Amino acid sequence: MKRFFVIFLVLLSGCATHFTVPSSEALKQPFPPIQEKITTNLYVPGFTNEALDQGGVAILGILKGGPHVLRQNAAFELFQGLRAVFPETRVVPRSDLIRRARAAGRYPELNRFLEDYALRRVMDPSTLAEWGRIEGVRYLFLAQVPVNEKHTATQMPQYAEDGVAGKVYVFSSGPEHFPDQVQKQIVLEGEVWDAICGKRVWMGVGRAEISEPVRLERVRMDDIFTTLTRSLMSEMARTMSEHGKTALPVSTGC
Repeated sequence: MKRFFVIFLVLLSGCATHFTVPSSEALKQPFPPIQEKITTNLYVPGFTNEALDQGGVAILGILKGGPHVLRQNAAFELFQGLRAVFPETRVVPRSDLIRRARAAGRYPELNRFLEDYALRRVMDPSTLAEWGRIEGVRYLFLAQVPVNEKHTATQMPQYAEDGVAGKVYVFSSGPEHFPDQVQKQIVLEGEVWDAICGKRVWMGVGRAEISEPVRLERVRMDDIFTTLTRSLMSEMARTMSEHGKTALPVSTGC
């Protein structure tokens, strides 16, 4: 029992770096703006909103991005973002894809496929087409979270001018530093592949960051990721609408 309690405390301390409990003072402040930068590329003009609605899309995997829990959260937020921005599209969540892969005895092969692509960045069209058939969709979404950082900037007090008269400050390991600003940054990369054609049809990169005073910290990493996901999906829809041309029916080739 004691060992379980120690493990629980360790896990709890690890989560504390990502989940902030805002103070009552912080909650009274306006929600600070999240700075975002989104870039997208449409590689195939036929990849339009109509084509996505006809073909459907599945979250194939999160290639990298920290611990397993973080990748699970990323897959869930991407699923929610796709559903919110493309309400008429059939979106298969990552959990359903894993369930079907396990039921077919193909889960180890799925992991090898994703690991190989993450390492070599060379897509195997035949394997891609097979996963599209298993999921019953034309488009497969891959993503990664290469940056997921939170750190606190500090400042050193000027005791020579601001110190209490007559008080002696002793430093055991150099001057003291007080936490000043909490800085958070997330980078999300996504790409959509056409399982029938074996081609990458879209790619986007989103970067979000925020800096808050320590005593007024109120924005969680989850809040930033959710906002960034919605922005990236919205930019994906805008790119498809503005630059896409004739939709490709699901039943046809390329």
